[in-house]
Amino acid sequence: MYRGDLARDGHPRAATLNAAGAARLRLAWRAHLAGAIDGSPVVSSGKVVAGSENGELAAFDEKAGTQLWIRPGLGPISGSPAIAGNRVFAATLSGHVRAFDLASGRDVWDWKAEGQQPALWSSPTIYDGLLLIGVGSQAGDTPLESGRTVALDVRSGQERWSTCAMAGCQPGGGIWSTPSIDSGGHAYVGVGNPVDGVLAFDARTGGRLWETSFYPDAGLDLDVGASPVLVDLRGRDAVAVGSVAGRFEMLDVRTGAMIWSVDLVQGSAVHGLIATAAYDGVNLYVASASPPTGLYARKLDGSDAWTLGTFQPVYSAPSAGNGLLVFGTGAVFGDLNAGLILALSRDDGKVLWSYDARSSVRSSPAIAGSLVVVGDAAGALFAFDPTS
Repeated sequence: MYRGDLARDGHPRAATLNAAGAARLRLAWRAHLAGAIDGSPVVSSGKVVAGSENGELAAFDEKAGTQLWIRPGLGPISGSPAIAGNRVFAATLSGHVRAFDLASGRDVWDWKAEGQQPALWSSPTIYDGLLLIGVGSQAGDTPLESGRTVALDVRSGQERWSTCAMAGCQPGGGIWSTPSIDSGGHAYVGVGNPVDGVLAFDARTGGRLWETSFYPDAGLDLDVGASPVLVDLRGRDAVAVGSVAGRFEMLDVRTGAMIWSVDLVQGSAVHGLIATAAYDGVNLYVASASPPTGLYARKLDGSDAWTLGTFQPVYSAPSAGNGLLVFGTGAVFGDLNAGLILALSRDDGKVLWSYDARSSVRSSPAIAGSLVVVGDAAGALFAFDPTS
């Protein structure tokens, strides 16, 4: 699933790639979809599954890159698919969540969100027999939808509960991010304007626990579009998350109270700290799409560990292996024919390896074992492996 597990820290146990292996990464195979691949690919059961902006969802053989099946015409896919058992799930900007057979790609069920033109930027989250999905508005908030999180039965697609971000389910409070879920079944998700904060709820029932705002929105559209990351703060459970305004906060999971906050950059709508941070038990790694663009490593007390500046914005959520980070660079607005994929040392931020994609890389890399899979704005799907 998105970020590898429910902690959303980009550091799943299956990621065994180390710094020495990263320095030897080579292109293992390359495939193509129609439209930008902005979400993370997902890897399971020997298959890589990815979706595209032109509404294609496809499965490839993990080793050879051979296309196993493809489903076109689904509607734009911005987030990551999710795999559970023999099914794969994808959400679209046309408001649908669809389930497919993982082996064949055939239809299993199709659910449509309520609203005028709801958009599902969030990635499907599988938890305790439920599929959780966030509902937001189309780009530009026109029309402005009622932001909410919905739970569907994984087997049937039937709606089980729905929780709105705004009182009375008023328009606003779009859910762009993907929830994280702790061991107690408590979920945390970023919320858009005018909340611009984090909502906590019971993942099994949708019951609200708390909601906190980072700042008065003042009509500036400074959403929290990144997913909250679960952090062990010296034995204290916390969630860390950034906003497009450029602020990064650590919150207490019980109350939503701020533990610390730092303004890393001067952000703006759809820029700033829009990518989900990574956490490997040592540092937090925060990507910036606003100047000064780059990757910021922060210690758990919020102080600076190191910073790597990049010539391009970073919308790609960094993924963590053993002692290294992998992420992409490239624009959403501007030159889409330039972008890099980088591997950095966790210790000092030095570049271990790079690949010139010659296209904006906004996708978050998936690390499965030593394999790295990532997409770009031109629809290329790259797989890298140190043994290739």
